[in-house]
Amino acid sequence: MMTFASNNPTKQAMIRGFFQRCPSCGKGHLFRAYLKQVDACSECGEAFGHIRADDGPAWLTVMVTGHVIVALMMSVEALLTVPLWASITAFSALSGAMVLGLLQRAKGIFIGLIWQTKASEAISTAALSAAD
Repeated sequence: MMTFASNNPTKQAMIRGFFQRCPSCGKGHLFRAYLKQVDACSECGEAFGHIRADDGPAWLTVMVTGHVIVALMMSVEALLTVPLWASITAFSALSGAMVLGLLQRAKGIFIGLIWQTKASEAISTAALSAAD
């Protein structure tokens, strides 16, 4: 079993999130469904229900997928003669598979980063101060 250890605590939390594990202990699951995070870790009890990753994971997924697919598409088109229908079908399917494969991992990275930096607590405190 991997320990998901790193000397840098922020990097460690992000790596654990990437592998869909609790950023705190690295043992409990981070998600109960595809993109539904657990309210708390089943192993250590750390709370995650208050953390909102919002659009960050989608942005990261689109950026990575776009760069990889465009580079691959340009390389294939330069080296091979592929019918347009085959190219569109193949690269659309590959793009969809990459998005589905990366989105949950990207959300795990963002949850780990937000948890480690305590950014959700800072936002909550600022919102409470502004309401007064």
